Amino acid sequence: MAISVDDVLENILARKIDRQDAMRRFDELSDEEKSRVMLGLRTRLNVEEAGADADGAAEAAPAPAARPSTLKSVHEGDISDAQKAYLAGLSQRFATRAAKSKHNALVHQKHFVDQRKVAGLKRPLKSMQFQLTYDRAEGPYLYDVDGNRYVDITGDNGVNFFGHQPQFIKDALIRRLEQGYPLVAYSEDLFESARLFCEITGHERMVYAQTGTEAVMWATRMARAATGKRKVVIYDGSYHGLSDNVLAIRGRNGVTLSAGLGMLQEFADQLIILDYGDHSNLEFIEKNAADIACVLTEPVQSRFPARQPVEYLQELRRITLEKDIVLIFDEMVTGFRAGRRGAEGFYKIKPDIATYGKVSGGGMPTGIIAGLAKYMDYVDGGVWGFDDNSMPSLRRAVMAGTHTQNSLKVSATLAVCREMLRICDRGGSCDPMTCDCAIGVLNRKTDAMCAEINANFAAARVPMALEHFSSLFRLFITDDPYGLTRELFIILLKINGVETSTSGNNFLNLSHKDEDIRAVIEAFRKSVDEMVEHGFFLEPPVEEIVPEHLPAAAAPASAPAAVAQESARPQIEILRERILADLRSLNGKGH
Repeated sequence: MAISVDDVLENILARKIDRQDAMRRFDELSDEEKSRVMLGLRTRLNVEEAGADADGAAEAAPAPAARPSTLKSVHEGDISDAQKAYLAGLSQRFATRAAKSKHNALVHQKHFVDQRKVAGLKRPLKSMQFQLTYDRAEGPYLYDVDGNRYVDITGDNGVNFFGHQPQFIKDALIRRLEQGYPLVAYSEDLFESARLFCEITGHERMVYAQTGTEAVMWATRMARAATGKRKVVIYDGSYHGLSDNVLAIRGRNGVTLSAGLGMLQEFADQLIILDYGDHSNLEFIEKNAADIACVLTEPVQSRFPARQPVEYLQELRRITLEKDIVLIFDEMVTGFRAGRRGAEGFYKIKPDIATYGKVSGGGMPTGIIAGLAKYMDYVDGGVWGFDDNSMPSLRRAVMAGTHTQNSLKVSATLAVCREMLRICDRGGSCDPMTCDCAIGVLNRKTDAMCAEINANFAAARVPMALEHFSSLFRLFITDDPYGLTRELFIILLKINGVETSTSGNNFLNLSHKDEDIRAVIEAFRKSVDEMVEHGFFLEPPVEEIVPEHLPAAAAPASAPAAVAQESARPQIEILRERILADLRSLNGKGH
């Protein structure tokens, strides 16, 4: 079975395979692919790469020099008195800047319930971890009640792709409000939005749901109805909304467990959680096909956007077709954002069913299910005539809801569909990474922004990295993913004029101008510099600083002789040792 670069890299980074298996898979790659794996490890782990000439032969090694390792994040239990004093001053600085917002967050929690207020809560930062109260939003900016302006990269959790208050959506909503907005009556907008949505995405039929969570819930119900099977395969690291039938966690020995209080184990028992992109689990899917109704996946995981296992998905598509398993793409984040056909257009793989929301609804609460008619027909029984003997050909899977065809969101969706056709007329040939349309340009701007920010992280030697896909990007603190440094960084970004999402996912949108992107880059740089200045990233222990060109765990006492010997070895041997060193480093970092 073919092994892809993405598969090897992701499995190493996530420690999903042991060292021996990592080396076996690494050896199966071509020299070019091996170099790509090492480049990916270097990007994620800030590991220096050995030089090579055009033929892949090792360059002569320079004299050995101490290689500074990446700084270490400070744990919230280890902050010094000086850092406590700094945080106290920062708290006063932020409270002065956003006094009304802090007052509102404190006073109104008596009646207002908000799950976001506990996101990332850290005792040393608690006085600063309040949500801003906004006065207005326009284009790429948010304005709080204290008069501060922020470059908005929250993207309203991915909904906002055109900027705040885009005129074409405002016009559509005003027109609908003036005409009236019945909840269940058919309208010309309803019919036209369905037609255009199918044209843009390439699906045969579509149906509205009220939310993204509801769309996924109904999509799995349709798959069960069509196949008569019960089990649903999902992937570790994916997110499919808050419905009990797709929300669970993987426990020890691969056992699926209910995700939290009030959630029933009976629902979790129907879920199988696998590692995304791990080719070894494809055999499991084949062997258990008689029980599996569908495989549900974010084709690019919104929480791990670097996971893009093309070859895995290609093989999964073959298996699901052969074994009568419904393949469902959750395109809630990538749909319309990545391109006209979302991540499906990136992979060139057609699922049986796909779920959408966010961007496609233009800011209105929207879920959409689209796919092959043979599955979508389970909603309404299929197509039939009114003046003949035809009747629904299928029993229906129950689906209903007062706001499923809410005319406000239908009109907003129609406006978005027309705008998508306007900004990109390439149809199914629109490649989200290379197309010269506005979406392709935005994707490349995001790529360039993330590259510059990652270069700044590397220069500052901080354990931070951005991963991205299309215009989605996500920050990782590589040695302490949910620790104090992450939350402090978010606070400093606010002070430096950039509003981020507590979920971790951030976005550029079509209203961001070059100067806004530059402001984001500078805010990231200033925030990092301030954290380094005040000691929130520390030098690692001396023993972790190793000679250049040598694996971390194998530096001998006589470094010059070892370097001379290394310079005469094939480049691939150097890479082999380095990948082992990176695995040791990962083991030490707790990935």
